[in-house]
Amino acid sequence: MAFLLILGLFAVLVLIAVILLGIGVKNNSDTDQGSVMYPKGYWLGRGIALGLLLGVPLGLGAGILTGNLGLGIALGPVFGIGFGSAIGSILEKKHKNNIRELTDEEKRLQRTLLVFTISFLILGVTVLFALFYLYSRM
Repeated sequence: MAFLLILGLFAVLVLIAVILLGIGVKNNSDTDQGSVMYPKGYWLGRGIALGLLLGVPLGLGAGILTGNLGLGIALGPVFGIGFGSAIGSILEKKHKNNIRELTDEEKRLQRTLLVFTISFLILGVTVLFALFYLYSRM
């Protein structure tokens, strides 16, 4: 029970820090820069990051409360990404006048990172299945 209280306190502190940081960034951006252009997907990424920041501790807390920590670890990031995608989509629509298309260099980097990520995902799944196979034969 004490761990859950500490986890909840940590989540509240992180949320307060994010809100204060957002207020400070908003005030600085209003005074320093007139119109900043953001690449397409910038606000969606910010929303997903915020959702993960909130979803993981809440998932852990839910897992501890239900007594099934694995379920909490699995569902926390999923709900966080879903919630963050909704926030990011709203922010993208709010800032639609300040969004620019990706440059050729950014598109190339995005494709490279996608191939890299998918390669590691395939490698990880292959290793996981190989470990399951080897342990089942023992």
